[in-house]
Amino acid sequence: MKQRIITAGILLAVFLALILINARWLNFAVFALILVFAFYESLKLWMLEDEGKKWLALALAFFALLPFTQTDEPFVSALKVSILAILCVASIVAFTKGPSLKIALPFIYPITPIFLMWAVYDDLGVFHFVWLIFIVVASDSGAYFIGRAFGKTPLSASSPNKTVEGVLGGLALALIVSFLYARIFTNLPSLEILSKTIVIVIFSVLGDLFESYLKRAAGLKDSGALFPGHGGILDRIDGYMFGAIAMAIVYSW
Repeated sequence: MKQRIITAGILLAVFLALILINARWLNFAVFALILVFAFYESLKLWMLEDEGKKWLALALAFFALLPFTQTDEPFVSALKVSILAILCVASIVAFTKGPSLKIALPFIYPITPIFLMWAVYDDLGVFHFVWLIFIVVASDSGAYFIGRAFGKTPLSASSPNKTVEGVLGGLALALIVSFLYARIFTNLPSLEILSKTIVIVIFSVLGDLFESYLKRAAGLKDSGALFPGHGGILDRIDGYMFGAIAMAIVYSW
């Protein structure tokens, strides 16, 4: 627990520093680094370690396109580049008569959600990126502490430690934190704040469950060991990745 708290404190300090500096090039470099670690960890989850490493350069090449393809409509560039990357991988496998199309899986997850996370920051701005982080952190924290104190009803076989009571407690805390943050920094209507928060929380929980499912299928406890006491990068950003998908959906309606 001590190591977990120390690691969390370091990650919080780094995050706050990046937000305060708010330099686009620096944040882009950080996202690229996240993509590298996430890609390598996903190869273990998809059981593609032997054949997947050579595809990292392609993933980074498509990520490098994002700052130059930004449009007025949020998320459009990220979605187009993501689809293009997946089609490119499929085409290369077909052209070279590769052994399996499974190599496209890391480009679906986690590459596409990471592209959308970047779009939250680059298309919508730092406010929405921090808003997304706060919502997911509040949801995770509430689910953890309330689940430990009152949790009795298992939520899913993919993650036996999660409980219905914990998730509801996390949702309640996320609604409070999200509402206060959004009301202080924006003029968004209350109903819009609450409805968007609910959608993002639901997706973040599903992201956590999906990551747990992949780890169990691969026979892994954690996606990696990058963060002592916390596991790998995918263990840390699974909720944010699905949360970014949710934000893309609510801002496209």
